[in-house]
Amino acid sequence: MFGTTRYIAWAMQFYGKVPYDLASSGTPLVTWAELGLPTPDIDDPRAYQALKDACARYNDVSPAEVTPAFGTTQAFFLAYAATLSPGDEVLVEHPGYEPLTRAAEGLGATVRTFERRAEEGFRVLPERVAAAIGPRTRAIVVTSLHNPTGVRVADETIRELAAIAEARGAYVIVNEVYAGFDDLPEDGVFRRSARKLDKNVIAVASLTKCYGLGMYRLGWLLGPEEIALRADAAAVATLGHMPLAHASYGAALFGEIGRLAKRAKVLLAGKREIASRWATSLPNAHWSAPESGLFGLVTLPGRGELLPRIEAHARETGVLVGAGTFFGAPESFRLAWATCDAARFEEGLRLLEPLVSRRA
Repeated sequence: MFGTTRYIAWAMQFYGKVPYDLASSGTPLVTWAELGLPTPDIDDPRAYQALKDACARYNDVSPAEVTPAFGTTQAFFLAYAATLSPGDEVLVEHPGYEPLTRAAEGLGATVRTFERRAEEGFRVLPERVAAAIGPRTRAIVVTSLHNPTGVRVADETIRELAAIAEARGAYVIVNEVYAGFDDLPEDGVFRRSARKLDKNVIAVASLTKCYGLGMYRLGWLLGPEEIALRADAAAVATLGHMPLAHASYGAALFGEIGRLAKRAKVLLAGKREIASRWATSLPNAHWSAPESGLFGLVTLPGRGELLPRIEAHARETGVLVGAGTFFGAPESFRLAWATCDAARFEEGLRLLEPLVSRRA
């Protein structure tokens, strides 16, 4: 049985509904009208293969390794469906994105966690993962850039995890929906997918976060051909087939990646540095110090559960941050700089200061 994903319910209640949204974690949405593209032929059945081919070109992999999905969240479901059976175990990072846990639990798997600790820069330590792996472990799950801290997982670390997993006949699943921010590709090809790092690495992602295409839900799974085939089977069993119109629009949108990459760079320019200066100036606080992306994690040790204060502060000031509660970090909040221009972002940070200075 699938439990409620509290974070998604909370985000739908609050995100985008305040004057200063410092919580939303994607590049501002772009409309079809803004793109100025002609309407695609939504009756052409070749669009299904065209979408798969476009996913493959963007990720610089073979189409045989691709399963299209409705966003990264469905791609994760398909990755779990292709690798897990009831009673299997999956190792998931903590703190982490709640749907990574809910999807595995819904499929009858047992979720165990390993820590990405603030005092270690939120790095993934392979020796800690190796100590947590068990005989029923079928997947090790990491996110890069890490949600909620924005910290990148080094390629060499993923290779070490792949070796640990291979010894157990398991897979490494990498959520790389934010990885494009490391190097937004103006030529429309993302060449740094974790899928290329080892044969048992599965990567899931979408165009939702980097390119302002969240509402189009253009996601995918990349994996060994046998995993892609199992993911295809899971998609057919739960969906039949995706709407032809979705495939048609999706294939067309992949052709705009270069233009959207340039747009994202302009929208984000300079704001991570503003966030870093502000966060590192806070007394008795810890900043995750991401090197790219559009969010980081502020931790306020000893302040207790921040969620009620975050909600109250949003009502009082119109400034919202992402509650760490939903990532397993109740004394933290995710600070994002995607939706406001630089001047408005700085004003939002000024209005946020009472929240971080206020005691429980």
